[in-house]
Amino acid sequence: MPIKVVYIDDEEMLCQMFKEYLQSDKIDLAVFTDEDPGIAYCNKSHPDLIFIDYRLKKLNGTEVAKAITSDSVKVLITGELDVTMDACFADKIDKPYRLADIKKFITKTMTMKSQPSS
Repeated sequence: MPIKVVYIDDEEMLCQMFKEYLQSDKIDLAVFTDEDPGIAYCNKSHPDLIFIDYRLKKLNGTEVAKAITSDSVKVLITGELDVTMDACFADKIDKPYRLADIKKFITKTMTMKSQPSS
């Protein structure tokens, strides 16, 4: 079963690159350039992993993460040096990021998900 991943970023080009590089039979990927549909999708479909950019159109990444009620793993993506990672995020990735590093992060999350909990 593929891992469900969501990427929310207001930069259309980054969303397209993310999708082209990461979409596969092992990764079910949805990308959103607007916060509201992204939040609605996450609350309805409960993805395994959500990457959220900090600087968005209406809200910041922390506000978006807190509006998502699912227990998905949330990762903050930011190019801002002075952003403190809120406790609602499991991790933080700095921009500019390498898509290969994102793929490794997803693989690590998939591995953790597939291990039986004790």
